[in-house]
Amino acid sequence: MAGMAGKLLVLWLLYPMAAHAGIIACKDAAGRTLTSDRPIPECADRTVREYGRNGVFRREIAAPPTAEQQRVLDQQRRQRQAEEDARRERQRADHALMSRYRSEDDIEVARQRESASLGNLVVQHKGALLVARQEWEAADGDAAAQERAAVRMRAIGRSLQDAEDDLVRLNGKYDSILQRYRELAGRQLSVQSAK
Repeated sequence: MAGMAGKLLVLWLLYPMAAHAGIIACKDAAGRTLTSDRPIPECADRTVREYGRNGVFRREIAAPPTAEQQRVLDQQRRQRQAEEDARRERQRADHALMSRYRSEDDIEVARQRESASLGNLVVQHKGALLVARQEWEAADGDAAAQERAAVRMRAIGRSLQDAEDDLVRLNGKYDSILQRYRELAGRQLSVQSAK
């Protein structure tokens, strides 16, 4: 079905050519040269040569791609589209970054603002861990109370580790933002100095 659709597509594409074309020529599967002033059904999957009415060669129309060639072409088209989409997204992100931050100081202010809440959370978790450790030590001899304190210490320890990991990620994020800002600001300066 797809092969027939491809042949019909080629015929449909060749039909307008027939109205003003001179001669269409191709070689069939047996190697015979076929010529006509209209699209040739046997040539639907072959390279076609077009000649003017005076017999002068005008152009060559490539055969439609095979299924494998079409698959490769589609894959290449999708890859080009993905690259173009990524380029546009990067441009959009760069524009947003340059619009949001007017200087490196703005980036550092934003870093401090976001990291302050995480820093406070780390301090709170460390305080809670200290209290839980004191409760565990005070429960000396009471196995149930020590177990409850130990469970609490493990939970607080996990929360503390998560908050510290978040703080590291946040600083990494702002380091990347600062680096990209410097790249973009440097480009803007070089473009302005070139003018």
